[in-house]
Amino acid sequence: MDTESSRESTPAPAAPAADNGASVGTPGANVGTPPNPFLALIAAAAAWGVPGLGHVLLRRWGKALTYFLAVGALALAGILMRGNLFRFGGADTFETLGFLADVGSGIFYFLAPKIGAAGPDVSHAAGDYGTRLIAAAGVLNMLCVLEAFEIGLHGRERGSEPS
Repeated sequence: MDTESSRESTPAPAAPAADNGASVGTPGANVGTPPNPFLALIAAAAAWGVPGLGHVLLRRWGKALTYFLAVGALALAGILMRGNLFRFGGADTFETLGFLADVGSGIFYFLAPKIGAAGPDVSHAAGDYGTRLIAAAGVLNMLCVLEAFEIGLHGRERGSEPS
């Protein structure tokens, strides 16, 4: 009969799907790269203290420089605009959240009183925007801290192919 045409109509087996990082938590997802929780914690602490330092420890030079410049520019702009720094022990939830956002900027939070010696001035729009920029710097740095922790733990970024 027509065996040749029956062979042509048989579909070829599908190629295995590439690992797109969705299986990060599954066994065998990071073959050759065992999780390293100590490195992850050190990188995260360093990334919080000085933005980008955690990525330097992980040898991600471009990201380290980018994160330092981005967080630093936001924090310095906010400080120079005389934004308000929230202190620990706020009277309400808003002040507590403001403190957590501000302290997230790491070293810039502690240097702010030295840099902006004139103190906050939120009576003008610039001071109000400055307060928001300082908080944005802290939140951005906390995202960088989480990324440094993940890279330190898994040895690669989420979504990248195993090396």
